[in-house]
Amino acid sequence: MLLLGGALVAVLASCQQQVVPPVRVTPMPEAQTPYERFVSSSKLYPTVMEIYLDDVLLKEADSRSRIVICLSQQRGRLYVNDKVAADWPVSSGADTHPTPTGQFRVRFKEKEHYSNRYGKMYDAEGKCIDNNADVFTQPVPEGGRFDGSPMPNWMRLTYDGVGMHTGKVKAGRRLSHGCIRLPHVISTMLFDIVKVGTRVVINQEVEPEYPVNAILARRELEEADTAQKPEPEELWYTTEEG
Repeated sequence: MLLLGGALVAVLASCQQQVVPPVRVTPMPEAQTPYERFVSSSKLYPTVMEIYLDDVLLKEADSRSRIVICLSQQRGRLYVNDKVAADWPVSSGADTHPTPTGQFRVRFKEKEHYSNRYGKMYDAEGKCIDNNADVFTQPVPEGGRFDGSPMPNWMRLTYDGVGMHTGKVKAGRRLSHGCIRLPHVISTMLFDIVKVGTRVVINQEVEPEYPVNAILARRELEEADTAQKPEPEELWYTTEEG
């Protein structure tokens, strides 16, 4: 009986020493907002031509809404009640004609506007001799003419003529003489929303309140983890003769 009792005690002691493994709980993914889904849906964002529009927020947009242009991303955003109501591609000033940064307000707006500086130059025979002329530095040939470039939905921001308007846009490309070119659907929408005095912020980097910084940062980390690592050095030739 003593031996049996000792064995029973040993068995009970061994049971007490067993460690129950912790239960692994997989956290449920947080629900994404429509804008977060828009950004997450493309691995190439922000260098894409896709446009995001929140129809609910846009109904509340007015001249008190805020426009932000991010030059590093070449994207523009409309904030309504501190939320992104629209996000679109832009083409800002080329390296030779950089777009100024800072806080601006719409000074003037005109539905059909033409540049008084950049456009096409024609000779006396009506032949286009320069399709990217600067009339401030190039005199018009005798008998010729200068036609300013069309800038539909013109919204002027600076005293020296930088503004936002419809123009040729390429994702991630800086193409203009300093203005901010917009897709026509966006310039039309903004023209109807803004008034003289509406605030426009032009930043080199993303704005502090940008709601998807965490998503883009996580994507960068994932891309870094999956990047191809260098292969080990190997002997790629043989010393054997034959």
